[in-house]
Amino acid sequence: MSALVPLDSRQARITRHLLAEAGPESVEEIATALRLTTRVVRYNLPSIETYLRSGGLRIVRRRGVGIWIQGDDDERLALLSRLDDGAGPQVLSGADRKLQALAALLDRAPQPLHLADLEVALGASRPTVRRDVRAAEHWLEEHHLHLQHVAGVGLAVRGSEIDVRKALLALVLEAVPPDVLLKQASGDGASLPAGADRSTGVARFTAELDLGTHRSILLDQLHELDATEPVTIVATLYLAIVARRVQGGRTAEFQSGQLRSLIDHPVADAAARIAAAMEKRTGLLLEETDVAAITEFLLGFVDVGGRAAPADADEMAAIDRLVAAAAQRLHPSLADDQQLRRSLAEHLRRLRVRLRYGLPVSNPLEQEVRERYPDVYQVASEIAAEVSPLGEEAIPADEIGFLTMYLAGSLERNRLRPKIRVTVVCPAGMATAWILVSRLLAVFPQVDVTRVVSRTAFERGPDA
Repeated sequence: MSALVPLDSRQARITRHLLAEAGPESVEEIATALRLTTRVVRYNLPSIETYLRSGGLRIVRRRGVGIWIQGDDDERLALLSRLDDGAGPQVLSGADRKLQALAALLDRAPQPLHLADLEVALGASRPTVRRDVRAAEHWLEEHHLHLQHVAGVGLAVRGSEIDVRKALLALVLEAVPPDVLLKQASGDGASLPAGADRSTGVARFTAELDLGTHRSILLDQLHELDATEPVTIVATLYLAIVARRVQGGRTAEFQSGQLRSLIDHPVADAAARIAAAMEKRTGLLLEETDVAAITEFLLGFVDVGGRAAPADADEMAAIDRLVAAAAQRLHPSLADDQQLRRSLAEHLRRLRVRLRYGLPVSNPLEQEVRERYPDVYQVASEIAAEVSPLGEEAIPADEIGFLTMYLAGSLERNRLRPKIRVTVVCPAGMATAWILVSRLLAVFPQVDVTRVVSRTAFERGPDA
């Protein structure tokens, strides 16, 4: 057999699909099965044909019938095996790049990650990576985190360690299929399963978490759990993420009153048993605050695990009033944002859990949010006072910051927030001015530079 021409990850997916199919398929059927466009499939077929010829196979096309691979069955199986073992260059979709960028940023938090490192990891150009980072920034805001652009240093995720862990958990649940997680937790996923989509780096992240050991610890300490239930997989993921963060020197932090509430809660006994089992099995010693973090997670266990009951009529009525008030004050299109409604309903439900168990509510980004979105913060304060979504219970002050984040996130996501128009004036000449513009846009994406002038031209006036 002659040397095989390498395929990128997208071409490998198409080839793997063709090798696995016994009969002919149309290009449209292939594209639908792989969630690609017909144009992408047709564009990659010549490279795939060259690869198959190198392996002793060929593609047959017949009008009105479709395309299929013809050749010896043994060669077909051998080539399929080579594809599963191979690791060609990745071709990621925009959604995949966003997820992989989020995984890299969150895993590194709070340390910065240079944009050049993301370019290498995503295999994309700097303008493409910048677009992906903007999409990732909206996702982070929705999870109570903020992406800071540090000039000359890189990108850093800012927020509490607890929120970073929860965001990692949410990212994995969004990006990695349940069957892959189950295989990894069952001890079958030390490496990516054969045939799995290799375009996402998030599954590689979870493969490093030793989910099998952490699921075993949970099942030994919480006997009511079922090994294959989704809620068990979620808890396993969270425990493994805690271990990874602690190993990286990231320790949870709580305010003194919040920490005392968690330590004194009856659920803390179960968290302490889990921590002791982790030390025995893995040698990892958890500090008091990290045991408290496990306690906090267990308190909202069912909520986080995806079994939460849908919001009742009273809760949805409160959300409707809140969104209507925001639409009236900020932008009418907010009334049609279903994601905003879902996010607010989920947040309100979790807030009720925290208040029910006497856990203080804190928002480490409250001051930063107030400074970045002063107009939205003012509206959020007015809405919270008027609507009272918690009924007779007063809304904690830090919740105004969270409400601001959800509203501002919706405005940014739907491009409803007008950009700030500025003129850049530089005393050092036009060449230096454009360097200044580049840095300005990197740090302040909400700015729209309408004019760049030298100081001399600016002092002459607009007609100069």
